[in-house]
Amino acid sequence: MRRNIRNWGNDILRAAIILLVLFYACWPLRLSGGSMEPTYENGNVVCVSRLAGFFGGYDRGDVVVFDYTDEDGQRQVIKRVIAVEGDRLEIVPEGVMVNGVLLDEPYAMGPTEGVADLVIPPDTVFVLGDHRTESFDSRNMGVIAEKDLKGKVLFRLFPFFG
Repeated sequence: MRRNIRNWGNDILRAAIILLVLFYACWPLRLSGGSMEPTYENGNVVCVSRLAGFFGGYDRGDVVVFDYTDEDGQRQVIKRVIAVEGDRLEIVPEGVMVNGVLLDEPYAMGPTEGVADLVIPPDTVFVLGDHRTESFDSRNMGVIAEKDLKGKVLFRLFPFFG
């Protein structure tokens, strides 16, 4: 009887550890809105990892999730990291320049309008949506503190192909 209770306790402990790891390694998020089209579309479900902040932080090109609060309340936002701490970012008529180099952005849809000419402060990132004319992003809300990033999108869960 004691052996069965011990085995049962070990099984619960293992299940709890697995759930905890999965919670940080891959949690699903259903997207709302079209600011990341054509990469991700309204209604897609993506896998987000909270571990990126623990292991090396975030890099240019990463798609990240963070909370944003406005007059309508708090919501989760998904955007692409364009520039990281120490980068010099400029929005020019031809597109986005980081450290004097015009970015090749095959994922971007529409022109990148707006004014930006700044050096990204420590522990922050500059984010843009892939659908540039439909995105509310760092052009409007400013840089995002890395501590406010909830995780990095790893892949699309549903629809898997598309």
